[in-house]
Amino acid sequence: MKLSARGRCAAWLSPVLVGLALRAMAVEQTVKNDSIVEGGPAVIVGDFVSGEIAAARLTSPCNGTIVAVQILWLEGTPGHPPSLESAIYIWQGNTFPAPGAELAFLEGPVLTPGYWNEYRYLDEAQTIPLQVPVVAGQQFYVGLQFYNPTDVGNGGPSVVRDVDGCQSGKNSLYAIPGGWLNFCIFLTGDLAIRAVVDCPGPTGACCHASGLCENGIEQQHCQGFGDVWTQGQTCAQVSCIPRGACCRAGGCLQLVQQAQCEAIGGVYAGNGTNCNDQVCVAGACCIPATGECLQKFEFQCLAMGGTFLGPGVSCGPPNPCPQPTGACCFGTLCIADQTQANCTGAGGEWAGAGSDCADHNGNGIPDACDSGPAVCTGDLNCDGWVSFADINAFVLYMVNFAAWQSGYGCNPANGDINGDGTYPSFTDINPFVALMGTPGLPLECP
Repeated sequence: MKLSARGRCAAWLSPVLVGLALRAMAVEQTVKNDSIVEGGPAVIVGDFVSGEIAAARLTSPCNGTIVAVQILWLEGTPGHPPSLESAIYIWQGNTFPAPGAELAFLEGPVLTPGYWNEYRYLDEAQTIPLQVPVVAGQQFYVGLQFYNPTDVGNGGPSVVRDVDGCQSGKNSLYAIPGGWLNFCIFLTGDLAIRAVVDCPGPTGACCHASGLCENGIEQQHCQGFGDVWTQGQTCAQVSCIPRGACCRAGGCLQLVQQAQCEAIGGVYAGNGTNCNDQVCVAGACCIPATGECLQKFEFQCLAMGGTFLGPGVSCGPPNPCPQPTGACCFGTLCIADQTQANCTGAGGEWAGAGSDCADHNGNGIPDACDSGPAVCTGDLNCDGWVSFADINAFVLYMVNFAAWQSGYGCNPANGDINGDGTYPSFTDINPFVALMGTPGLPLECP
């Protein structure tokens, strides 16, 4: 390295912080050795040859994370293009002037003259954020390795130092030849190479409007709807009372306790609910089993098992709710999946919601339209009584159903002892035996 004796003194231009946007509630601290301020003096340092490194030894202010590095890059005469240099390194700083182990590597930084150049990513596509964990008091180096030789004497750009003295053990140089050296041998100021450390803010208890509480939360992470943050407290030390929207005539009240809402004649919409979500605007609520439409709040509709069509949707007329379907009977002719209105409008008899055209007893007539003999469970000899006299008929019913049908004229459903809608079935044998042991036999059919 050939140090220029003509390192130029230049005022720091009004900076553009590349990639540096103020983050709401971020607890980021800029770690630096230099004393350069906007509009103040700074000296451009030269001259470096390819492969040399200028490094600042910095100290972390907290247990946190290095999330960015900053390098002030100035030119003596204007008009120089951005410079593509070799790399930026972050190393352990427990030794001096040679650094320790490598902590991060940023390849190919581009430095624009006249600005603080900031780097928050390890890759050119800016998809891998710079994140290096550090503890309070930990020393580390940030070093820029040059690819392009600098020419400060002719107004070329380079790194910068301040003008109020070089602090011992803070500035390091990798020279060719010579290796790692104390840069203060050559400088009379500290290098303007900085780091940004994200330091955790104070924590506390975060009470959510739902009534849930979280411990050890920073304030910036406790800013949701209705959140209340108490610094330095734990959930055991605070009282998190659930609050929500209160629906009442004339509108909606925010963040009201349930007891308070009900005391003023309101309807509580639930813990953590928000008036801005239109929870207190009624709408059409469809009851699936009946197709009925009711004007309800969404939370009321869902509690009833209904389907909410949206705030402000009217129940009509016409009724906006889908109507249930079932079997429609024209005598013994059955048509499935018909609404009641369609069935009766066509002169049919609707068998009810969810009914079908199945023929479980095998008599050729769908159950929904089968108006045969009334069911008397257990009366298999069709004498109008449930008694021991039904045993032989039940055996025939089980082993030769066709013979039983031709010999008896009562409803085959009488043999569906377990009531599962399937008959004849061996699953009815044990229930029939139990029925025969019922006290009070014989029993007359209704």
